[in-house]
Amino acid sequence: MSYAHARPLPLHALLVFATARRTGSFTRAATALGVTQGAVSRQVKFLEDEIGTALFVRHKLGLRTTPAGETLFTTVDDALDRIATAYDGLRQRRHTLTLRVPPTLAVRWFIPLLPSLRLALPDVDIRVATDDGRGRSLAEDGVDAAILYGRGSWPGLVAIPLLAERLTPVCHPALAREMTKPEDLQRQRLLQCAPHDAWRRWLEQAGVDADRLCHPETFDTLELALSAATRGMGVALGDQTLLSEAFRDGILVAPFAQTLDRGMGYHLVFGEGDQNTPALDLLATVMTARRPDHLA
Repeated sequence: MSYAHARPLPLHALLVFATARRTGSFTRAATALGVTQGAVSRQVKFLEDEIGTALFVRHKLGLRTTPAGETLFTTVDDALDRIATAYDGLRQRRHTLTLRVPPTLAVRWFIPLLPSLRLALPDVDIRVATDDGRGRSLAEDGVDAAILYGRGSWPGLVAIPLLAERLTPVCHPALAREMTKPEDLQRQRLLQCAPHDAWRRWLEQAGVDADRLCHPETFDTLELALSAATRGMGVALGDQTLLSEAFRDGILVAPFAQTLDRGMGYHLVFGEGDQNTPALDLLATVMTARRPDHLA
């Protein structure tokens, strides 16, 4: 008879019964299950009443199954083992992938990508740590992979290019209307974060005397500088690709066409020993599919 058409099975009572048979006593079964001895005794009594026969014989040294009890245990024990094997197999199929991402990249690029990653990796729990991880290894942070900012060469790591940085001044649209040429930046408050030479290099490339500028305001992170720029507090240097959504929504604009390429960019990195890990392979495939044309 199919279990789907039978009366509901007393699964909890069967588990308690099997545990009592394995451990040889109600006391030890109670400890194994985290319940009281009385609870074990009641479940076994319930099962005996349901079946209509005794399952155990109590004696001074513990418990002994009756012939009916031993027959039931053989079937129940095999079924529980098969259930446990199937359950563990399904749990092993789903694992966690922890990725360290710089804060600005996480907000501006990675979060919009997350639905595509989850679709491509349905059996993986993707966890994101927003940190640039300067000076720390993947093992020290307990992460499987990271997105690092740099030139693409880190000892012991595989580096896959994702975004090549192209820096350009960005600001609130109202502020942009006050500027028609790069020299107009000399009248604006510049917003910067590390590395502090980026503004000077962009200005020199645009033919502007950096020494005549207002004292720049410095922030801990690029995301803070960009947030200040959206509020009209000054002009920040931002990456064209990362800010494409802000440009599209009209909350930031790039008043000048000039961009600064310092040979830096963002790279997906993981240990050389993890190169053939299926989850990391899929992660890299989805991420590289979203690269701009100049990196494809």
